[in-house]
This record gives sequence, C-alpha cells and structure tokens, in this order.
Amino acid sequence: MIATVTILALLIGLQPPKPEDDLAGLVRAYLGLNQPSDWAGIEGLPGTKWAALPPTSLTNCLPNGDCFARQGTVALGGRGATIVATGARTMVVTILIRSPAAAGESALVGALTRAGLSATLARCPIRAGAGGTSWYRIGGAASPGFLSIQPAGPGRPTEGYILTSGDALPALQPNQLALYTEQCAPGAERKPVSTSKPHEILARTMVALLAPAGTGLYDWKTLRSLPTEITWTGENPIAADLTSRGDSNPVMLSGSVAYAGRTFSVLASGTTNQVKLVAFEETGLHPRGEHLLGVVYEQGIAVRLVRCGPVYTESTNNWYELSGPRTLGATVRQSIRYDGNQVQDSYELRLDGSLPNRDPRDRNPGVNGCR
Repeated sequence: MIATVTILALLIGLQPPKPEDDLAGLVRAYLGLNQPSDWAGIEGLPGTKWAALPPTSLTNCLPNGDCFARQGTVALGGRGATIVATGARTMVVTILIRSPAAAGESALVGALTRAGLSATLARCPIRAGAGGTSWYRIGGAASPGFLSIQPAGPGRPTEGYILTSGDALPALQPNQLALYTEQCAPGAERKPVSTSKPHEILARTMVALLAPAGTGLYDWKTLRSLPTEITWTGENPIAADLTSRGDSNPVMLSGSVAYAGRTFSVLASGTTNQVKLVAFEETGLHPRGEHLLGVVYEQGIAVRLVRCGPVYTESTNNWYELSGPRTLGATVRQSIRYDGNQVQDSYELRLDGSLPNRDPRDRNPGVNGCR
C-alpha cells in the first residue's frame, strides 16, 4: 500500500504543468513589476528566455504605436511558445504570446482565479460564439492590466494572448469597431463599440463646429454646448501666447476627446467674445488610408485645396477651404505625419476662414506636386 502511494506521488510529480497555470503565473508576475517595465525587467518573468538586449527597432511601428520589440520563448504546459515584448525605446508596453498548447478561455480564467487574480470580461465579440478575441480586465496584482485571448481557428493553429498594463482597454483597429462590444454581461444587448470609424466621427464634429451662415462667429458658451463630445478644461478661456503655433489669438481653452477609441488633444482659441480656431492633435497612430475630408464633403460641405506646405518635411501640411450653404466659410489645415504604414493626424480649423502667414516654401495648387 505504501509503495503504491509512493508510485502515485511520483507519477503526479512527473505530470507537466497545465499551460493555463503557467500563463496565469506569467500574468501575475508581469503585472507585479514596476509599470511600465524596462527591457531588462522582463528577464525575471517565469519560464522565459529572451534575445540579447537592446530591443530591435521595428521597420514599421505596430498598430498600437509600439516601435521596438524583443523576442523570446516561454514554457507553457511543458511546451515552448513564442513570446514577444513590444514597446518604446526605454520601456515595455505589451507582451504577446503564441502558444501551440491551447489553454482555452474558461480554463485560463479559472487559472487566473487560482493565482489570486480577478478576470472580468471587458470586451467580447458582438456575436457570441463567433470565435473572436475576448479581453479580460485583470485585478488583484500590483498593477491593473488587460489580457486578450484569441482562440485557435481555421488557418490559425495557435492560441494567442496579449497582455497590457494600465486602466484603459487597448484600442481597436477601425475595422474591428463594429465587430466587438463592451457589454458582455449575460443577457446584455451587445451594442458594437462603434458603428462609425474615428475619422468619420471627427469629420462630422468639424462640420458641427462650423458657424451658421448669417450669425457671425459664436461665443465660448456656444462652443461648449455644441455636440462634439469634447471635454473642456474650464468654463472660460484663459490668456495665452500662441504665436509659436502661428496663432495670434489672445485667449485659449484646452480639452480632450476620444472618438471610437482614438484620442485627441483639443485647443480652441479666439477673442474674449468669439471662438476663431479649433485644433485637434491625435495622441497616437492609426493605419494610413483614411479620407477624412471626403467624409466632410459627404456632409454637404465643399472642400477646395488652397495651399500646400513645404515638401521634404516630416508631415504634409495642406490647407483647404470649407464652404456650405448653411455655414460660414472656414479653412482647415490637415497635417499628416507618416510612420511606415501608420500615420498621425492633426487638424486646425479656422472658423473665420483665415489663413496663416505664408511660408516662402508653400506651394499653390497645381504647382510642384500640390494637389
């Protein structure tokens, strides 16, 4: 009898760990690091082996804006899996894992609970059972974070996981917005994250900001009442020197806004009685190929190119005239910075139709590639 118990104990000890338990341990360890972690800090994650430092600079930044990566391997359930850390030059932002040893979503949630963590479903496919990615909000560790789980499927033999730290859900790509919901509770109406893409919402916001024809420019109280979703930092504008931005207006009001997960800082300027300019600056990157001004045109606003910025700069800076039958004429500068397949947009909407002082290198439409 004693011999049998001993043999069973030995056999149990030889059983490989389950992949979900290894993964749960890695999640807990990563969120237990000082966040954001530096590149050397991830070397202590259990079961991992990493390529030598420094991290590799990527030819094209990832859709989430990460531009550096460090590859490695991790043991999950006794099998090797691919692990990649991505982030900025000095810090890790994201951990990505592809594992041939599938844990399964429910098993992994159970393992996270056993590891002393909470896992709350925060985003899921809008069609239950569609096999898409699910995002879980992770609590109980030193830092909050999110773990996404992508099941294996046709043409995708491995299970995928993405681990990020922080309180904010990772942004979706524009083509994913209508496929996922953040209302995942049993019986909840699964409304999509957004039925419009971010640039479409921003285009409609610009049209909403245009002053009505025949009324003159509006005041600051009217600005705050417009349907823009912008959160302004105060009730009244403050005095400011904006000449470094090419803006001679004496007062400003700052704010921020997120459209379908894409975030912008916002600055409005003008006089004490009139709003003359509203500028949007994107805080991240997004895939190139969007046509915001085309959406403005679809809203009944004519768009005409009036000036192009200098060539051979980090971004294009083109000015357009906006006009419509029910709005005052305005101008808008579209500035697009290119980073591989990603771009970063900013817009300066001049509600009074003015243009800044001309740079000697500026080009007229039809001249030297200005079109």
